[in-house]
Amino acid sequence: MAFDLLIKMQPSRKQRKEGEVFAIQPFKNTFYYGKVIRTKLPSKSLMVKGMNLIYIYNQHSKEMKIPMELNPNNLLIPPQIVNNQGWLKGYFQTLDIQPILEEERSIDFGFWDIKVKEYVDEEGERINRVPALHEDFGVGSYGSVGYSVKKFLK
Repeated sequence: MAFDLLIKMQPSRKQRKEGEVFAIQPFKNTFYYGKVIRTKLPSKSLMVKGMNLIYIYNQHSKEMKIPMELNPNNLLIPPQIVNNQGWLKGYFQTLDIQPILEEERSIDFGFWDIKVKEYVDEEGERINRVPALHEDFGVGSYGSVGYSVKKFLK
């Protein structure tokens, strides 16, 4: 269940902003960091339209603090499309806003769309390559992020 995957922190109803740096807590006193790369995704897919693209970095600490630098070449899991429930329920806690780096914008990622049986970008547009990082196309939440993080860390 989702409540076992991430530890709840402080809920927030604030609007998401691009560049928002946030913490997740998969284990007690172990914080990993993420960043909102895009908000309000435009898409022909109604399930994805308006959602957020996030990265979770393979960078952690024993106390929640604003990371000085997030390495775009060191993601813990592939990029994720998520709704706002992680923040609303307190599983993602915003710490700061930082610029989105060109290296972050140029990460080779995509999503496997089971309907068209092709790789697509975060807007659902077909891409003609197998991306270096990929995930299934669809909307996740704190539960799917927690599941992917715990699966990778085991």
